Amino acid sequence: MNSIIQCLSGTIPFARYFISGVFRQHINKDNFLGTGGVLAENFASLLRTMWSENYNFISPVLFREALIKFAPQFRGSEQHDSQEFLNFLLDGIHEDCNLVKKRPSPPPESAEEEARFEQLPDWQASGIAWERYLERNSSVIVSLFQGQYRSRLTCLTCQATSTTYNSFMSLSLPIPAKRSGPASVSIYQCLDYFVKEEILDHDDAWQCPKCKTLRRASKSLTLSKLPDVLLIHLKRFSFDGPFKDKLETIVESPMSGLDLSRYVPSTMFPPNQPPEKSAFNYDLYAVSNHFGSLTGGHYTACVRNGYKNEWHNFDDSRFSVCDESKVLSRAAYNLFYVRSTVK
Repeated sequence: MNSIIQCLSGTIPFARYFISGVFRQHINKDNFLGTGGVLAENFASLLRTMWSENYNFISPVLFREALIKFAPQFRGSEQHDSQEFLNFLLDGIHEDCNLVKKRPSPPPESAEEEARFEQLPDWQASGIAWERYLERNSSVIVSLFQGQYRSRLTCLTCQATSTTYNSFMSLSLPIPAKRSGPASVSIYQCLDYFVKEEILDHDDAWQCPKCKTLRRASKSLTLSKLPDVLLIHLKRFSFDGPFKDKLETIVESPMSGLDLSRYVPSTMFPPNQPPEKSAFNYDLYAVSNHFGSLTGGHYTACVRNGYKNEWHNFDDSRFSVCDESKVLSRAAYNLFYVRSTVK
C-alpha cells in the first residue's frame, strides 16, 4: 500500500486534482459501484497530509478502512499484490468520481451492424468504440490513466476479420525470459512479445462468420489509443504447469523518451492528420519494487520529485535520496510513465 500510494502521490496532475479539492465537484453519490465519495475523500485527505510535510511518517488508518469497505480482500495483514491493489484503488476512485449518472443501454448487436463496423477505417472504429466507452465511464482516472487496444481475429482461409476495441488501465507485459535465461531484456522486447501475433488452431480454432465453420486464424493485438499516464506491470510471477516462479530478469527501460510509436499503427489516425512525434514519448517518474519470492517479500518505491529534480526512495518508514542509476533494478514490478508533453 505504501509503495503504490507513494507512486500515485508522485503523479502530479492526479495528486493536484485531489489536493486542490476539485474532485469534490465530481463525486457521484448515486453510483452503487462506488463508495459514495468516502474512498476519494479519504485518499485526498491522505495526499494533503503527505504533501504538507508536517510529519515524518503517517499511518493511513482511515484511508485503509475506506478501501476495505470497497475491496474487503485487503482486510487482513497478509501481503497482497501491489498491482492488484493499484487496480482496485484506481477502480474505486473512478467509480466515486464517475460523472456518468445514468449509464445508457449498450447498442443492440447484429451481424449487419458488426459487418458495417468491420468496414470502417481503424481511426473511425477506434473513435466510435472510445465514445461508447465514455458514455458509461468518465472520470479523472479515464482521462489520465486509460488507453485502448485493438484485438483482431483474421481467418487464414478467407481473410474475414473480427475486431474489438477494449480500454486498459495498465499494460501487463510478459517478460520473454525463463529463470535460466538472459540476465536482462529490454522493455521493447516485452512490448514486442505482448503484441506478437498468435495462431489459433485445433481446439482454439475460430468460428469464422464468413466460412460458417471452424477455421485456423491469426490473433493480433495493437495499441490504438495511448493514455497520458502509462502504467506498466511487469509479469514477474510465472506459472509453468504446477510450478510457480519469480523472474528476476532486469528489464532495461529508458528513464526518458520511451517511444511507443511503432505500437500504434498510422491507420489509428485520420489521414492528413498525423500526430506529433512527441505524443508517443514517455518519461519514467515512479517505480514500485518487489523484493523477495512468490510466497513473501517486501515492497518499496522510487519516485521522482519534479520540484527538486531528484529521485526519492521510500521503504516503509525509511526515506532516502536515490541515485538515478539505481532506480531500475531486477526488483522493478510496476513502472509509472507520463507522456513527455504532460506537465
